[in-house]
Amino acid sequence: MSERNRLHCSVDSCVYNKNSCECTADNVDVSCTCKDPDCCDETECRTFRSKE
Repeated sequence: MSERNRLHCSVDSCVYNKNSCECTADNVDVSCTCKDPDCCDETECRTFRSKE
């Protein structure tokens, strides 16, 4: 199993989501949603691309 196959995704609207669970992107960029470095309770996947 490749490293990529270990990434799971629940965002059905992403072009990289295969079979509603597997991320097929070559790289995944996840970042904090707030600018304050001490505030990191939420993250976002910057790799996300909409199917539409």
